[in-house]
Amino acid sequence: MLHGSLALIRRLPPTVQVLIAGTFVNRAGSFIVPYLTLVLRREFGLDERTVALLVAGYGAGSLCSILVGGVLTDRLGRRRCLLLSLGGSGATAILLGLAPDIDVFLPLLLCFGFLADLYRPASSAIVADLLPSSQRAVGFAALRMATNLGFAIGMTTGGLIADWSWRALFIGDGLTTAGFAAIVLAKVTETRPQPVAGATGPAPSPWRDGLYLLLMSASVLFGITFFADFTILPLTVTLAAGYPSVVYGALVGFNGLLIALFEVPITAAVAGFRRMRVAALGALLAALGFAVNGLALHWSGFLLGVVLWTLGEILAMPQQSSLVADWAPPAARGRYLSVYTATWSLGMAVHAPLLLPLHGALGDAAFWPVVGLATLPAAVAFLIVDRLGDRPERLAGRTGS
Repeated sequence: MLHGSLALIRRLPPTVQVLIAGTFVNRAGSFIVPYLTLVLRREFGLDERTVALLVAGYGAGSLCSILVGGVLTDRLGRRRCLLLSLGGSGATAILLGLAPDIDVFLPLLLCFGFLADLYRPASSAIVADLLPSSQRAVGFAALRMATNLGFAIGMTTGGLIADWSWRALFIGDGLTTAGFAAIVLAKVTETRPQPVAGATGPAPSPWRDGLYLLLMSASVLFGITFFADFTILPLTVTLAAGYPSVVYGALVGFNGLLIALFEVPITAAVAGFRRMRVAALGALLAALGFAVNGLALHWSGFLLGVVLWTLGEILAMPQQSSLVADWAPPAARGRYLSVYTATWSLGMAVHAPLLLPLHGALGDAAFWPVVGLATLPAAVAFLIVDRLGDRPERLAGRTGS
């Protein structure tokens, strides 16, 4: 299946292929975020409350970064935004690795948190700029495949480096990010669409687009329930079911493997179907996968749940990205894609304070079916968008220009 995915990627435009390769290099060296709490606690001796505040601050900076990145993508251009983000965050990561004490480390960390995710809307906008509507879902799936494969390698490599030298973690992250910047500098040209002749006034705002905001609300809801598998599920697997942590690690690793092997070919295979109906089916499968976690506290039940919610993720996420790219006016493509990306960051930020108390109150047997039920409105919203919005005459950005 991986060979089939690579064959599909080779059919994409060279610039998109370069972007996918650069994303893989960058994510394979993403050591800072997964091991940040470990470094702050073990190397700098900060207490857990302080670490929690710093990590929350980093997350807030990332969310702002994504939204600002959308504006810069439309105003400065895709290439400049990529170079600003990758070059700036790469240099900052190296400086973090050389920081002599916590007083120097913290302001650099805040700077890094803002710069690191500026590139994400620009990266998505390049895929939308260069691919026709029929290929955009595959392009976004390929970008996700590179992200997941790279992250899996980065997690493993980072674990080995962390016990050797925390400074090497940051310097290595910075060097791989700078490597991505070098790839962009050498191989990526500007893809921002030219302004439409005669167009005047400000670009359309995603914040005044009602149907788009319905889709974004569904995305936030889907994100909140989806991230329960990365926050609550480890508690269910280890505390309620009594398995060692390695079992949970294997389950999450299997999720990444399934995405790497199957997302691109499955996305290509469903290209003939209406995408928001595919996304709704994905949300339903994910809901069923969440609910299964509470039915039988056994590894086989957890594995079935992983298969179901991973298939739901594979079906839903590339289709959402494709619809957003088609819906957005070309002049505001970066902003529309950045808000969509930010919905997942928002879901990640708010899911723990919402779901952890609920899990404590209900227990695993009731909690997971409730999470499944809470996902269903997202499927309904996808179907509403399919009926009202996913029509050629309403898709302002349907062409690649």
